[in-house]
Amino acid sequence: MSMLWFRVPESVYFKRAIVNEALTDLKGICKRAMIITDRDLTWLGVAHRVKKICEANGFTTSVFDQVVKNPSINDLQNGLGEAKIFKDMIIALGGGTAMNYAKLVRIFYENPEITADQLVGSFDTIRDRLHRNLIRGDIIKSLICIPTTSCTGDEVTPFARLTLDNGNIELISTYTLTPNMAIVDPEMSMGMPKDVAVHSALNALSMAIESIVSVHSNDYTLPYAQQAAVAIISTFKNSIIDNAFDMDGRALMHNAATLAGMASGNSFLGISHSLAHFVYSRFHNVHPGVANAIVLPKVIKFNAEKSDIAKKAYAVLADKVAVSLNEDIYEKSDDEKVNYLIAQVNNIIALGEVPTQFTDAGIDAAEFKSAIDDIAAKALADQGTACNPVKPTLDDLKKMLL
Repeated sequence: MSMLWFRVPESVYFKRAIVNEALTDLKGICKRAMIITDRDLTWLGVAHRVKKICEANGFTTSVFDQVVKNPSINDLQNGLGEAKIFKDMIIALGGGTAMNYAKLVRIFYENPEITADQLVGSFDTIRDRLHRNLIRGDIIKSLICIPTTSCTGDEVTPFARLTLDNGNIELISTYTLTPNMAIVDPEMSMGMPKDVAVHSALNALSMAIESIVSVHSNDYTLPYAQQAAVAIISTFKNSIIDNAFDMDGRALMHNAATLAGMASGNSFLGISHSLAHFVYSRFHNVHPGVANAIVLPKVIKFNAEKSDIAKKAYAVLADKVAVSLNEDIYEKSDDEKVNYLIAQVNNIIALGEVPTQFTDAGIDAAEFKSAIDDIAAKALADQGTACNPVKPTLDDLKKMLL
């Protein structure tokens, strides 16, 4: 096993209305804040609310709301130009798109000579993701992430997605991208529409479950991943389906996404995310949470059938899920427990009215069929697949897409 470590932001605040208290910790360290967000949050007044908190704490603050999903180097130029004016603190406010954009602005601003090709690539060990030659913190003293969706866990991960000149969307994986602070305030997630909340929860759940069986799973990542998966499965119905304004339930879901990010950021993922990544990279109308939901039950079944270690890990998780639901599966076999876990995943997919086939998710059947070979081939070479507990064949991946 490669040398492992556990690396997360220096500070993680998790409480309702905690933004002001968290930002006071940066007094005397930073002077000029740049809020990177999207236009919806500007229109809704959320960005203005955070801006007022910044100004009350003495930070000269600007709002940049021109983020682009999976940006190219060219797409980052406007953000980089703004960073040169407000340059010692970046606040990413929003979902994965805003946090992704902010991470990339920071790394390219502090490392102007770096190229996309130097950042993209696989790694042999977890520590290879340090990129010791990259600067972090010399100019941008602090990168703060305030998630408004309970989805990617980007507020605590070393990941970002960048579109290359050839049009491919590639995952950058380096601890240089890890934010300095995460502010996990459930109030920020209350504006999520139901479908966004459903899709976000399913993406976070797939992160947690894949982290549990990753070849890099360890004593430090496992508790976070298990807690995240149990919280999402046990509170999904009440906090999203039955009561969309349940603050306590939303807090549990919001924390769960961050916990899943802490786990997956230090253990990586598996073939569910590999497949999902290349599906939504090609078919942009498919949410990552939907793509993961479609393949995750198949991935669990595949891994459990071919790896006793994965089967046991799923069984242990199933026991914890059952306890949280006041159900008793203790005497059941590991195979039965795996089936129970799959049933629970399928149950929340059904509750969320999420399609179980890609052709029911707004993708033309003929177009998807013609893309399967390419998607499967790219997923097979993906770093996530290398971290899966079972090495799949190309045909294995094709079957999971059908």
